[in-house]
Formats: sequence, C-alpha cells, structure tokens
Amino acid sequence: MNLSFKRLITGLAFATGLVSASYAGTQTNYTLSSQNYTASKTRQYSVYEPDNLIQAAPMVMALHGCKQTQNDVLNDWGLKAAADRYGFILVTPFITSYDGLRNENCWGFWFEQERHEGGGEAEDLVSIAKQVEANYNIDSGKRFITGLSSGGAMTAVAAVTHNEYWTAAASVAGLPYGEDSASVSLSGQCPGYATFHDPSRVSSDMKAELNNEYIIPMMVVAGSNDCTVLVQAAYNLRDAHLLTFGSDSFNSENEALATTDDCSPYYQNLYGCKHKRYTTDGTPNGQTIVETVIHNGPTATQNSLDTDHGHYWIGGEYGNEGKWAVRKGPSMPDIIWDFFDRHSGGCGSNCEPIDIPKCSVLGDNPLEVTLNGTFVDPGATCSDLQGSLPVNADCSAVDTNVAGEYTCTYSASNANGSGVATRLVKVIDPNATLETCNVISASPSAHISANRAAAGGSYNLRAISNGDNADIGYAYDSWSSVTLTEGLAGSWYAQTPQACQDDPDDPKEPPTGTCTDWYATNLSHQSAGRAYYSMGYYTTGGNDSLGAVSGIYTWVKEEQSGIYSAGQCP
Repeated sequence: MNLSFKRLITGLAFATGLVSASYAGTQTNYTLSSQNYTASKTRQYSVYEPDNLIQAAPMVMALHGCKQTQNDVLNDWGLKAAADRYGFILVTPFITSYDGLRNENCWGFWFEQERHEGGGEAEDLVSIAKQVEANYNIDSGKRFITGLSSGGAMTAVAAVTHNEYWTAAASVAGLPYGEDSASVSLSGQCPGYATFHDPSRVSSDMKAELNNEYIIPMMVVAGSNDCTVLVQAAYNLRDAHLLTFGSDSFNSENEALATTDDCSPYYQNLYGCKHKRYTTDGTPNGQTIVETVIHNGPTATQNSLDTDHGHYWIGGEYGNEGKWAVRKGPSMPDIIWDFFDRHSGGCGSNCEPIDIPKCSVLGDNPLEVTLNGTFVDPGATCSDLQGSLPVNADCSAVDTNVAGEYTCTYSASNANGSGVATRLVKVIDPNATLETCNVISASPSAHISANRAAAGGSYNLRAISNGDNADIGYAYDSWSSVTLTEGLAGSWYAQTPQACQDDPDDPKEPPTGTCTDWYATNLSHQSAGRAYYSMGYYTTGGNDSLGAVSGIYTWVKEEQSGIYSAGQCP
C-alpha cells in the first residue's frame, strides 16, 4: 500500500524536489560533557519533542552515518514528522569528536575502546539517553535506538553492550557486533567487496559482552544493491542474533522464520521489499528475536554530495533527497516505528525507571527579550521520585544590551546523577533582520578563535562551523582562507543560508557563480584545507576522492564557499 498523506506538505525546495514539512514541536540542542570513564568525550545532541504530549513518551535515538551530522537526520530522514504522528521524543546525537583512523564523523564500531560497556561511544550514548530521561518525561519501557551505516553498526553495539537499557533496536545498512573496518567496501565500485566474521564468531563475541538475559528485538534493514555495506552484513547480523538469543531448535534462518510479508507502508515504489520475522519458536505467536527488511532500491541518489552506491536511509513521504537519504521506497520511519511499538514494554529489568532528577523550565522557552529591555528569569523546577529538589539556576550569560541568543541552565542532583534543563533567551533587535548575512573570510584557526567554528573531528584536528557543522579545514590552519556566512546572530555557515540567497540585489549577499581552482599535490591540498586524509585523500566539504597518493597532482575547485570538489572550473 502507498503511504497516504497525513500532514500538510508546505512546498518544494531546490531543484531536487526536497520537501519542507511543518512540524508541531520544539527542537533543543544539548551538550553531554565528557564523563569519568574511559574514552568518553564531550558530545552534542538535539532533542525534538512534539507538542501536546500528555503522558510519558517513548524515546527514539537516531545515529547519523559517516560524513553526516545530526542535522542530516533531523532534516532528511522523516523522523520529526514520525515523532509528531506517533508521539515519541526524538534524540539525535552528533559524534562531535573522535580518535583513530576513520572517515569524517564515523561512529567507531570497530574500535575496542568504543564497543564495550563502561566506556567510549557505547557508554556515551547511554549517558546521553539518561540525561534526556532527566530532562523529559520518558516511558522507561520504550527506549529505542536506530541508525544508518556506522550509526547502524553502533546501534548493534548498543543492543549488545546495553540490552538491559534499550528496549529494541533497528540497524539500517549496519554491521554485526565486533566487525572490523574490512567489513565495509571502500573501493567506490559496484559491486563492492568486503570480508566478514562468521556469524558463529559474532555470536561468541556477543555472548561474551552480554550481562543480561533480555532478548533485545532487532530489526535489520538493508538494500540488496548496497555497494558500501553489502547485504551479506544484514544476513550475518540476523544469523548472529538468532544464534545468540534463539534456542537450540530455533537458532537458524529456516527454523525461526515465522512470517514473510511485503513491506508496508511505502512511498511510490516498494522496490521488491520483503519483511521477515524470526521468533523463538518459529511461529507468528512466538517472541521476536530479529526481523529483516530487505529491498532492492536503486544505487543512485538525487543528492550530489553523497556517493551513488545504494547506501542510504529511505525517509518516505516526509523525508528528503539528502546526503545518503532518499524519499521513494519502503518508509523507514513508519516501518521502524511499527517494529518499536510492537515491542514496547517487553524489556524485563530495563523497564525499571532510573531515579535521576528531572528539571522543567517554567514560562516561555525560547524566551524573547527586546534589545535593551529587562530580562526576568521565570525559573525552573527540579524533582526526583522523593519530591522537589533545590534548583541551581545560571542565567549569567544573558546580556540584553547585545542582540543574540543566550542560555540559562537549571540543574539539581541526587545520588543517581544530575538533571539539567536549559532555556534559550533571544535578545532581539526589532529593527534588524533575523539573518545578518554577514560574510567573513578567515583561516580555520581564526574562525575558531572568534567562536565561528569549534575544534572537532579526529583528535579535534578539524575546524567545524558552528551553524551547519561543516568541516572547514584543519583547526591549526592559520594560513588558508575560508568564507563563512552568518545566519541568525552568532550562527555561521560554510554553505550560505537560504535566507541570504533570496535577494540577488542585497549588497550583503556574497557573490555567486564564481569558481576558483587549484592544481597541486594531494598533500598540498590537505595542508591548505582543501582536502583531508582518511585512508585516501578527499575534498573538504564535497568529499570527492582524490586518490591515495600524496605526491600526485590533482585539480580541486571551489564553486561554493568552503565546499571543494574534484575537477576544474567550467
């Protein structure tokens, strides 16, 4: 069946046919400070809360893939619209910083320090979830996690390391627990090539990590035409889950298969998708161990900023043609939510609530104050299961004499941890436009010093713009020139905000239609911030492959500020 329209689509954007939906909720950005366990790092994350939630809500955490950020998840995956329809709170972490040799913004599923309980990214994700529980009214029997690509692989890690916490998991184009980097095809060719651990070894690794008997239901989503994460990875993930959680009589594909159906719903094209369910006794009434959703979607996407290798999230009717995201096909937001909803509350000990303080902001959030006006903090309340707690309030950053955005922080603590709530305070100049469209060209290092960017990426060696989280070069690069455009006051973008492109006669708008190119060695491109190295040289922003040889000469062009691609200008 085709997915019917349930919400108003407000219009098309760009030539690729991107959809802009009207959302009835609030998005708030948070930071998890580095924790006191091994390999923890400071993480940024966003929370989208639908309006009019009247009771404890499910939580769905969604992990981006390599070369993506949480903004790709929020803008392109159709999950915000799904949160509005189904009433769940959406949590989208950004990896923010990381160690080891990996592509830009990859979750480190193959690193030992990242995939065990008690440390690294696996533990940071649970810490983020618990911080969300402290700030929002979350149903403790409905804690779900999903992700794409490296985020899908990290979803499998989360399901194993913390099956006592998560209720169910859904891995999209992901990999089994314990796999290494050779399990990903990096050739850039179709068909791809990769090597995998045998499912029996994966199951052994899973059993060694598990410390809870809960059979965490797993949905495995994959494309048979995926040339980056081959469909064999999905079959191995399925088989390892069956070997780990199934009985001796029902721990293989043929024994545990209970149902086979066409995938539903879908948007415009089913792509031959089949949905299979495997249970503890091989019957439809048995307890779910794993479900698979396998489609034969196309290898090409409409977005020019990703790779046409059949590797993507399918956002359905409310999704967009984004980086590694398409609209047509089996609607992942609806199919995955249906899976989560069918497995709510069957979680044993992980349904137990965690008595962490919860803090709620009183009054408007965001709160708007006119420039040079008076700010009065409405305050907040904090409580745990025993009752109200003293609130520590900090609004010291608010300056009503300077237009901009400021944060008030409210917190309280008990023996189990701390609860935090934040209020966004907007000091608005009524005579100013919302977007300043100021343009500044400076080195990545200078942008960091001026708070237009922050250090991030591997070992914090990269400079990341604070508006669109774009990689603009090395953090220590003080000689290159990168142009950033200011949207709302204090938010700087490598890609010019749409509002700053609308009026070609606006003198503040940066020139368009220009192109600059360079002919130099890959190493020189890297030194100048036009490329980065990750098992090969790739253009900064555009992520085009330049090959693996440092001394070879290549052409790199810049048609859009801060976005470099391979080739010469027209």
